[in-house]
Amino acid sequence: MKKIQLITLSVLLAIIFVVTAMQCNNNPPPPAIKQYSYTEPIVNPPDSFQVIFNISTLGDKFAYVTFDKNAVWLIEKLGDGRLNFAIQNDTATVHITKADTLALKAGYQYTLVANNNNYEGFTNLFTQFTRLNSLNYDDFEPKF
Repeated sequence: MKKIQLITLSVLLAIIFVVTAMQCNNNPPPPAIKQYSYTEPIVNPPDSFQVIFNISTLGDKFAYVTFDKNAVWLIEKLGDGRLNFAIQNDTATVHITKADTLALKAGYQYTLVANNNNYEGFTNLFTQFTRLNSLNYDDFEPKF
């Protein structure tokens, strides 16, 4: 009787091992996107990065970003649409509802503003910036 139980257990463990091994993905994971906290100035970020805001408390949260070269950027607000996110320069503010594409200049400090709009239950707002190297800065409008 003990031999039957031992054989049954061995077969079950072998099946579990084979099924688990078949589900393994041998492809390498995609490269991680650099993440920054809003609490430290961001200078010369990579071509793709995220800014994370802690919006668990009321009020505006500010981040400051300075780019190393003129470029066109895709700016995305990730997550719940009720959260407020905007980018400011000296003269204007662009509110990012879901995503927007802007030509941003080098050496200028942009202000990013996040706010939970007084909703409870939100902890973090993730935003993502992706440099669009396929678009020429000089030809692109709007410049911001």
